[in-house]
Amino acid sequence: MSIPSASQAQSEPAVDAIAAATSTLQHYDNLQLEYTTQNPLGMGGGISSLYFLQNNLSSEDLKNIREAVIQLVCEAHKQRSKNSVNGRIMLGICAENVDEALLGLKTWVPALGLPRGILHGMDVDGIPISPEELGSVYVKYNTGGSMTFTQMRKTGMGFDALWRPGDAVLETYDGDFRGIYLNAELSDGEFRQYLLPTDLFLEDDW
Repeated sequence: MSIPSASQAQSEPAVDAIAAATSTLQHYDNLQLEYTTQNPLGMGGGISSLYFLQNNLSSEDLKNIREAVIQLVCEAHKQRSKNSVNGRIMLGICAENVDEALLGLKTWVPALGLPRGILHGMDVDGIPISPEELGSVYVKYNTGGSMTFTQMRKTGMGFDALWRPGDAVLETYDGDFRGIYLNAELSDGEFRQYLLPTDLFLEDDW
């Protein structure tokens, strides 16, 4: 019987925690998919998805989701501190309006200890665009920073890799989904993407 090394002994609890967090978020993602499949409303089931997020999750469910998100993001931070290619976090905010999108950014980013960058897309050549003119919006937030062209080709991240950590871009959106897509890229290569409530980290709801 082989004895695990010190590094293995330290990493196994982390692996278990990541697996548990992934399983938790996948569970709620499956419930959401099941609900939208049975109650298809809106483009791609977007209206049904929002109803599920707003009405079918108890306070205990939301607590479980928050803890799972925090676990994955903490692991992403650890991996990124060791290798900037790993541990990228992306947020895709589908919002009814600019204020709702900003609520997502202003609550998720500090709650998860994510870097703050520049929000692009709210002006044209320096002239602000009114929120009313923008209407529904999609915001793409990215913790990815600058990389070499060799690294860019290897990871397939393209010009996303040129973003500064914490930068985000806002654009108009005509879809029916509302909420925040969390995408956590960890070193194990597993695809993790979940649509979660925009107000998940609104302090009054904790």
